[in-house]
Amino acid sequence: MWVYLSFMRRLDREHPIGIREITGLALTSAVPLRSTVAQRIIESGILSNRVGEEPFLEIEFDGKRRNQTVDFRPQLPLQFRL
Repeated sequence: MWVYLSFMRRLDREHPIGIREITGLALTSAVPLRSTVAQRIIESGILSNRVGEEPFLEIEFDGKRRNQTVDFRPQLPLQFRL
């Protein structure tokens, strides 16, 4: 499921942990994303998609300027790249 919130606007503020914006999303899924909407998101460069055995989401913040990684596995298939 994809959600687009057209009424949302980017705020020029910093999160309390010191991050400003999401600069990359990489999703690993069992099958390639094939929907029209998914293809548009991938083609626009918002999301990259890989095929793998385990689902996994990587969220990159601020171009990885801190060169830090926070890995939430095994509780969540999620990694923050700061």
